[in-house]
Amino acid sequence: MKKWSYVLLPALAGMMLTAVCNSEPKTLAADAEGAAYAAQTAPASATGARYVSAAPLSNSTATATISDPTLNNMAAATLTIPAGWKMQGMMLTSPCTTLPQTVFRAYSPDALMQMRFEPAIGWSWRASQNLGTPQGCLPLRKQITAAQFLDYYTGTIPGGVHVVGPITLPEDQKQGVAQRAAKLNELGARSPVMAGITNTGDLAAVRIETVNGSFVIEERLRAIVACQLNNNPSFAQGGDCYAQVDELMAPKGQLDSLIRVVDGNQLPRAKASDQWFQAKLRQQNQQWTEFGAKLRALYQAESRMLAERAQQFSQMMAQNHAAYMQQQESEFRSTMANANARMNARSNAASDWVDYALDQQTVAVGGGTAKVSSSYSQTWTNGTQWYQTNDPNSNPNGVLQGNWTLATPVHGNGQPK
Repeated sequence: MKKWSYVLLPALAGMMLTAVCNSEPKTLAADAEGAAYAAQTAPASATGARYVSAAPLSNSTATATISDPTLNNMAAATLTIPAGWKMQGMMLTSPCTTLPQTVFRAYSPDALMQMRFEPAIGWSWRASQNLGTPQGCLPLRKQITAAQFLDYYTGTIPGGVHVVGPITLPEDQKQGVAQRAAKLNELGARSPVMAGITNTGDLAAVRIETVNGSFVIEERLRAIVACQLNNNPSFAQGGDCYAQVDELMAPKGQLDSLIRVVDGNQLPRAKASDQWFQAKLRQQNQQWTEFGAKLRALYQAESRMLAERAQQFSQMMAQNHAAYMQQQESEFRSTMANANARMNARSNAASDWVDYALDQQTVAVGGGTAKVSSSYSQTWTNGTQWYQTNDPNSNPNGVLQGNWTLATPVHGNGQPK
């Protein structure tokens, strides 16, 4: 788990993306200049094929289900897609995000028309800290607009693309995103914990062209960017952002019809199952419990080994003591005291080395100790669950269920640092 600000951020973007998909039916059209330019320019390698549809696009829809193979193929989410289409998908938690997102592709029988939701992408920055770029996160250190993100995104598409121009989105879609950000800000204003924190949302779309075999494929790339900005004058000042792109693809000349069908029916209407979400939480908790049991077993084995070595060392010292003359008693007592101090130091170092080798750390909580991941500097527990983050300002109380206590890092053998 990661910092609690991300718990709100993916939820914000998910709400906003749902708002976009569930907006009132309106037709999306490219700017007139972009449309004219698209008609005049097409990749030279794909001028010989013309798409002939077997039947006009229908407003008929069907329901598709994403299953979770790790939970006996339990239904995780339902989607609404055009009738006759197929779908492949999964629930994916991307780097720099916390909550699983719906990632899928739905496609027509000839696979030339497609609807996709790409994995979520995140980035984070702090004004007074140079934390580097965590693995899987974007190397950005500022808030950007959805249009700027699309510029960045199109530059990463393999093989290159022809950017026709921006697509004008209906006002209700953009207003839906802004209204949900405003709602979160309204809720945050009631909590002292959220003081100085502002949520923002932005939406943009662009029309591009790619080549699939001998066909020119038109695509609408639509991006939503949600950010949570911390304006407090502290080391936590900065922000966390999240972006997700959805795509519509169709042979040249067919994209606008597909847009009308998808937006007119508010597709895909993705909805995660509450039953699956609860089962996923239980699964993750069970995995943490099993992992903790393995760590405790390793620690106990290491402790037994150290105890045996300490016993052997004590026996050796006792034999040496018996051989000393009485007049050496004072010096021997001093030597034993130094040896015991070194033994304690070795025990601390050895247990810390075990933690380091296993990418774990030891924390003290509730009168005992526990082994948790060493990837995070802050560890919270509510007695049954663990929550870890690198944000020193993170506090899951009031955000996650239960009463959470911050655990104290100790040596691997439980000794205070």
